Amino acid sequence: MKRLITTIFALAILLTNNAKAQRTFNNLDSLLSYATAQSTTLQSGEIKMSQAKKAKLAAIVGVLDPIGSASYNFTNNTKQQTSLFPGETFGGQPGTYKEVQMGMQYNNNLSNYNEIKLINASGWMNFKLAAVNIDLTSTDNKITQKSFYESVAATYFNIVNLQEQLKATEQNLIASDSLLQIANHKYEQGLVKLQDVNDTKANYINTNESCNQLKYLLQQQYLGLKILTDIPETDSIIITQPVGTSTSVMLPKIEYNDINLKSSELREKAAFASYRQLQTTILPTLSFVNSNSTQQYPSSAQVYSSSDKWYKSSYIGLKFSVAIPSANTVSQRYKAKYDYQLSQKNTQHIKNKTELEYKQLGIDYSKAISQWESNTEVYELKKESYEKNLNLYSEGLLGLDQTLNSYNAMVNSNYNRISSAINVLLAQSKIDINNKIK
Repeated sequence: MKRLITTIFALAILLTNNAKAQRTFNNLDSLLSYATAQSTTLQSGEIKMSQAKKAKLAAIVGVLDPIGSASYNFTNNTKQQTSLFPGETFGGQPGTYKEVQMGMQYNNNLSNYNEIKLINASGWMNFKLAAVNIDLTSTDNKITQKSFYESVAATYFNIVNLQEQLKATEQNLIASDSLLQIANHKYEQGLVKLQDVNDTKANYINTNESCNQLKYLLQQQYLGLKILTDIPETDSIIITQPVGTSTSVMLPKIEYNDINLKSSELREKAAFASYRQLQTTILPTLSFVNSNSTQQYPSSAQVYSSSDKWYKSSYIGLKFSVAIPSANTVSQRYKAKYDYQLSQKNTQHIKNKTELEYKQLGIDYSKAISQWESNTEVYELKKESYEKNLNLYSEGLLGLDQTLNSYNAMVNSNYNRISSAINVLLAQSKIDINNKIK
């Protein structure tokens, strides 16, 4: 009994681990909320922001640009340097020289050097550039998020559109089957030729295949959504967005979104800061310097001698440095100058584009509403025509060709009606995203 319970428990764990997580989304916001937490694209933006903040901290230190070093040396002068001194110094003849070896054989040396810049124009410009990069990274992350949301919305409503078309096609399949049954019944009574039966059967087969193709397209779109949002393959996604038969024709409020213009202006500002930073690299710097040194000359080869004296020396001062520009520095400076000029032109372009895109949102929504209203009206007319033609065909007052033509016209107009309804929802979502992320 104990072994049986253990086996059942192990199987339960195995089934739990292998079970796929199922997630249902009945609106776009719920999917966006989940996708935001999953997306590696958005997570990369957070990493870039952390990187920009650390670069600013480094730039703050770079203004002073502290330099420090410490070293310890033990030297064994196996052969001392020889110097020549005038011979008369040692009682010799004028014009002669005396060879003298100078120095101590053993030497312990402990030293350190420190330097801090007091005037560093290049460091200040680099700090300003780092500060601009933080704002630029933040803005670019919002642009990435906005673009990501728009892509998710497009795929999401593609799925909704296909699902609605599949529902309509399944209804069409029922209608097609009814038409086939009518043709069979009339054929059995000798009222129509076999061609009518074959044509209605071919119509049924085509409608059934349309259902199959829509199912395959749905599978592709769901896979595309997972790839886009980094949703694990083990997660099962179900979208149950309701699509109403009526749509508000009121134009929603559209807020002015200048996020792309802000990004362009910040890029222009960053380009100018980069240009100024390269210009200031040729300016002189003034530094405070300090050095300390301690030496010992032990009588034997000892790294440290407690009996021999240590001799200390130190100095402080100011260091004035001027860098001579190289050909590479000059080239980089001119490149930065032209990059700045190009960024100015791009800002002008983005400003005009932002104004047009703001107006385009309203036009797209009004266009979608107009198409939906027209397609809905056409569908009602085509549906009415088909129903009348079907009755006339059943009574033998109309040929099959006209009946099938009216059937196909109704089907196509219904697809157009569904697509236009989804386009209204997509246009609405783009406005919502525009108003939310800016």
